Amino acid sequence: MGACTTLQTTPSAQSATPADEKILAQTFSLNGRISVRVGDKLDSGQIQWRRTLDGERIGLYSPLGSQVAELLVDKRANIVTLRQGTETSTAASISELTQSMLGAPIDLDLLNAWVQGVGLIENQATDVTLANGDKWRVTAERFNVAGAGGNYRFASRVTATRGDVMVRLVIDEWTPQ
Repeated sequence: MGACTTLQTTPSAQSATPADEKILAQTFSLNGRISVRVGDKLDSGQIQWRRTLDGERIGLYSPLGSQVAELLVDKRANIVTLRQGTETSTAASISELTQSMLGAPIDLDLLNAWVQGVGLIENQATDVTLANGDKWRVTAERFNVAGAGGNYRFASRVTATRGDVMVRLVIDEWTPQ
């Protein structure tokens, strides 16, 4: 959502602090549901997201489980490929591709940080200002602990809104790799 940037959070009216920060997992697998609303247009379905050191694979499925699209991010070649049925398109970044596909740029590094609660207070809306000036209101609900020794945490649901754009991710399963 927006460009790859450093997170800057604006304190909310309440003087709460983020829950104890865990280690940010750079590689993981996630299964869940996603919805993206831009104005009156709503896209929703299931998501399978696998992040490795070399890239990412995101499978997008209809609510009934039929594969709708597959996003492949090759970090070494700096290329993103979208496969929808027999059609394939490429872009230089995931933000560029999701902007054309959904009408809203989605930054996977930022979404990953929000899923893991970076800079967020559990169950409380937090205003987040990105370096490019974009302002989001993000809520991460019900943190869970994962990984050997409980070194990681993830939210059960993340909702991010900016103007008429809303991205909601419900995480059914999250496993650090």
